[in-house]
Amino acid sequence: MTHWHILGAGAMGSLIAYRMNLHQRPCTLLHHHRASGKQVIIDGQWSRTVAVEPLNSLSATSIDHLLLTTKAGQLVDALRLSLPYLSPGAIIACTANGLGFEDALEGLLSGRVLHRAISTAGAYRDAQNRVHIASLGLIRMGSPNGRKEAPRWFCDSFETLEEWQWEGAIQRAIAEKFAINCVINPLTAHLRCRNGELLIDDVPGPDLTALCRESESALRALGLWSDSRDLLGSAAEVCRQTAENHSSMLQDVLTGRPTEITFLNGELLRRAQLLGLELPINHALVNALS
Repeated sequence: MTHWHILGAGAMGSLIAYRMNLHQRPCTLLHHHRASGKQVIIDGQWSRTVAVEPLNSLSATSIDHLLLTTKAGQLVDALRLSLPYLSPGAIIACTANGLGFEDALEGLLSGRVLHRAISTAGAYRDAQNRVHIASLGLIRMGSPNGRKEAPRWFCDSFETLEEWQWEGAIQRAIAEKFAINCVINPLTAHLRCRNGELLIDDVPGPDLTALCRESESALRALGLWSDSRDLLGSAAEVCRQTAENHSSMLQDVLTGRPTEITFLNGELLRRAQLLGLELPINHALVNALS
């Protein structure tokens, strides 16, 4: 049975480790600190703990399957710290939001493929540093080469967890998630509101409407939104489905952590500029949340 090492004991890493433990899938949750510890997970009325081990407690080349669950801005450092512990043929995947970090990782991968996972799960830390699971959502993982059939290591690790799904068209899924994150996350962070509060009487409010209208043409021109639906309608539906959720960017703002705005709207601005497109609302949000 495939054993995964999960580096990043935040909300997402803790949620995944908890779910794997619950389904008796072998995994080790890691952090870069020197001491072992425990992460408390609150799942409805249940409270569970997951052991957290320091990365440097491992022996060299002992990681065959590594899942990076850090934020996008921490990915390069996390992978660099992991290198001494990776076996030559190690499988590497990450759950980070956004685009723009791939080139920085390329030199560290030594020819390995970076698998991507995107999630609609909801999880957050409280004031006592406990991780609360708000919703399991859907976690889609895939290979950038478009492999349609799930590999063995996915089937015996994640397929038994109902929230995981192998995605043959992961690049398209990443692009669509990127587009939705670019319009929901920065607005909820800037306005300090839940996802559902971007709607008024169940229809898109003025802030969501304006940002979607500005962003959609650029996203389509860049090949980052190819859905037949309009972006505003799709974003509104996500807001309805996740009405009570605090976006990950809002959580970062509320806890004083750096946001992923550089890898979302910042990356959209960078690519749009190459096409001569100006996106003033996106620019203002990047300035406000950087």
